[in-house]
Amino acid sequence: MKIAFRTSLPIALTCLVSLASVACSDNGDDAKDTGPAQEDVVKSYAELVSANYGDALAGAKDLDKAVTAFIAAPSEETLSDARETWKACRNPYGLSEAYRFYQGPIDNDDTSDDIPDGPEGLLNSWPLDESYIDYVVGAKDAIVNGGIINLPDDFPTIDADVLSEANGATGETSISTGYHAVEFLLWGQDRSATGPGDRPYTDYLTDADATAENQDRRAQYLATVSSLIVDNLTTVNDAWKDGKANYRADFLAMPPREALSKMLLGMGSLSGAELSGERMKV
Repeated sequence: MKIAFRTSLPIALTCLVSLASVACSDNGDDAKDTGPAQEDVVKSYAELVSANYGDALAGAKDLDKAVTAFIAAPSEETLSDARETWKACRNPYGLSEAYRFYQGPIDNDDTSDDIPDGPEGLLNSWPLDESYIDYVVGAKDAIVNGGIINLPDDFPTIDADVLSEANGATGETSISTGYHAVEFLLWGQDRSATGPGDRPYTDYLTDADATAENQDRRAQYLATVSSLIVDNLTTVNDAWKDGKANYRADFLAMPPREALSKMLLGMGSLSGAELSGERMKV
């Protein structure tokens, strides 16, 4: 069953925070440390995470379909459909960021354990250097030679492995994959003070009406990064599915206080250092 994210998920998270805070409080009563209240909160959290990633994955699949339709027949209508689908699928993923920051399946980078590295950097890295991907106005050479799309000698093949390897290869802003890469490929460079970018659909045409070079490579790039979002979210979604020998099973098997600490760490880190420091202040 899907969650109505605009209302149910924030309310559910607020309730979980309150319950977890109470459950984690140390009042000297050891019997409460492993009591049913804590276990119930942990189970509810796992169900919520699974539902959220399930909806994020469903949205990513919708986006991939819209991108495929746009590439097959570039037009104002198919480009608009792809953009609207991107905006719709971004919402559930954004809410899932509360499940980060504690070495879970989304952003694990602890080489001391046997959990695969999390794909968060491949999904959500930002800000990106637009000229690393495609042409930009103001970088004259980039219109012809700039960006992975316009450098066939340096990047003769555009596929999932190449773009994943290129992500972050030359610095924090050398972003080649994820939601924001798709965003740039759909909207183009943002040069407006009153709205988003406005890339013309003709950047993807291959006939006389085309407005940019390397159209086939641009289409291949867009198709690749869109499908990569689906692949990477599938990995995270599978890790939280019920009834499997996966991270969710390990999470539920933890001492309740340990699991509760991870829950609070994720939500606290997102609302504190990440949102206020890394995003709003910057």
